Amino acid sequence: MSSTIFEELVCLVGPHVTRFPSFRKDTLVVGEILSCTLRYLASGDILWQVLEKKVLLTPSVLNWKKTSREFEDKWNLPHCVAAIDGKHIVHQAFSNYGSTHFNYKGTHSTVLLAMCDANYNFLLVDIRAPGRCSDGGVFRSSNIGKAFANKTINLPEPIEIDGVNGPIPYFMVGDGAFPLTEYLMRPYPGRGRSTMPKDEDIFNYRLSRARRTIENAFGILASRFRIFRKPIIASEKTIINITKATIVLHNFIKKVRNRLSMYNQTISCSASNMQTDELQGLVPINRAGSNHYSSNAKEKRDKLKIYVNHAGALEYQQRQL
Repeated sequence: MSSTIFEELVCLVGPHVTRFPSFRKDTLVVGEILSCTLRYLASGDILWQVLEKKVLLTPSVLNWKKTSREFEDKWNLPHCVAAIDGKHIVHQAFSNYGSTHFNYKGTHSTVLLAMCDANYNFLLVDIRAPGRCSDGGVFRSSNIGKAFANKTINLPEPIEIDGVNGPIPYFMVGDGAFPLTEYLMRPYPGRGRSTMPKDEDIFNYRLSRARRTIENAFGILASRFRIFRKPIIASEKTIINITKATIVLHNFIKKVRNRLSMYNQTISCSASNMQTDELQGLVPINRAGSNHYSSNAKEKRDKLKIYVNHAGALEYQQRQL
């Protein structure tokens, strides 16, 4: 974080952490308080309160159309509004919680669900589910999942894409851990099998290009905030505050650097490029939703498959298989 970005952050956070005037010589100034906060991020609730509405998405038709255009322009996938994925935030066992946070990896964790745009900015996050939450329950019980299921997320109305077989809904993309719905596209099963139809293989490739944005966003987060390199030792509330603080700081730093044309720093953008032992505190979820899906969801995925194989085909996509 450059001094310019730090000073801007001090101006935003300062009014919320400034103490009453004191004659003590050892009184900390705002910059020192913020430095300590950024060092451990234990006061993440203040950073979240100040930055959330400035750097995270306010769900609206106009904002979703904007993120959709970015995915189409950058990753050639129309109607995609976001990529979604989840991570286990690994931490010490909490007192008096039993095995509620004990996950499939044999560690204790809290689940972070996050959506990002085409440029690795986080859009919406949900940090609530204990690590032991059932496979199908993580996404369904999250605020994100409920908002999409209840249609309160303000997605644009479905429209045709280049006249291909009727309206196609706006959607987010996820991997096989997520359920297939009309608003969440995931790959066709059978990746790597020789009998997989070529059109399904191409669809999976096109989907994975857009989905890698969330993997890269998590990779940048873990590279920038080393607290995720190892299991966190803190209370549940502090862990949630730490995570929320890193999310908004990730977006804030990127936003200010872009504005100042300073975003020239090279950061490893892929979690897969990092050593396994460097990501002990942030590990993949096993499954976030059910394998069952409706005929409508299947129909919408098939329509999108037809589009990416014909009207929306890329010149080089055949060579990538």
